[in-house]
Order: sequence, then C-alpha cells, then structure tokens
Amino acid sequence: MRHKVGKRKLNKPTDQRMALLKNQVQALFMHERVVTTEARAKEVRSLAEKLITRAKVDNVANRQLVERYIQKPPVPSETKEAYANRKAKNPYAVRKSVTVKKWREMAHPEREILEKLFTDIAPRYASRAKDAPGGNGGYTRIVKMPARRGDAAPQAVLLLVE
Repeated sequence: MRHKVGKRKLNKPTDQRMALLKNQVQALFMHERVVTTEARAKEVRSLAEKLITRAKVDNVANRQLVERYIQKPPVPSETKEAYANRKAKNPYAVRKSVTVKKWREMAHPEREILEKLFTDIAPRYASRAKDAPGGNGGYTRIVKMPARRGDAAPQAVLLLVE
C-alpha cells in the first residue's frame, strides 16, 4: 500500500523515472523553462527547488549533492574495466565508453549546468530571507497550457521565477 507516499510514479519504473526527472531538471537549469505534462512539472519543480536551495550555499558538500542529479558523460575506455569491476555482480553496469581523446574533446554540459546553477541561478534567490515565509522555495512557476493534441494530456510550462 502507498499510504502517505508523496511522490508521483509517472507510470515508470524508478530508474526511468529518475532519469526523466534528472533530464528535465537539467533542461530547466539550462534553458530556464521546460514544456511538459502537469504531473511531470510538479515533480520536477519539487526536485529543482531543493537543488536551488542547496546551491544558494556554495560549498563542497552542496556541490556533491547537486552533482548527483546531473547526468554524467560517458566513461573513458581506459577506466571502463575499473568501472565494470566496481559492480561485478551486475553484467550491465558498464556505461557507454569512448576513447580518452574523444572524451576530452567532448562538450561537458553537466559542468556548464553546475556552474550556471551555482553562479547565475542560485545568487538570484540568495536575497530571500530564510525566516520569511517562502524564504526557501518559490523559485519556479507552473503555467498551464492547452491539452496535448495526440493524447489530450494536460500540458504545462515550468519556469524559473525572475
């Protein structure tokens, strides 16, 4: 029974749901707006506001907590075996690998997203008093849109508040 469990399942298994939420949070931080369904927007808002609150205080612990919700790039092939041995019980644990040269040349948007979050987005909301009502939170807004044409799913735009 799921009594008093506050999260939405979004009709997905946990790993797919977390990947979806991480991707949408990244898109929100990168573009400062995301068009999605209302249920997804409400879940993404919850996660994004927690991450912004953490990012308001820039220290190592908060950076590590926020990094958990930012997707990682492929692993260089020379570390592929070490990564596979880390989870030897699971034969599918090896992530997509690339050569080290390609890996260094690749764009790493997760670094850009982290820097934007800690240097652009979080300082916008730093002036909010922690003791005031709404001091931690209220960084996003959900604006409802007409239903999607294909399946009539209720759509919404998730925005970062100025």
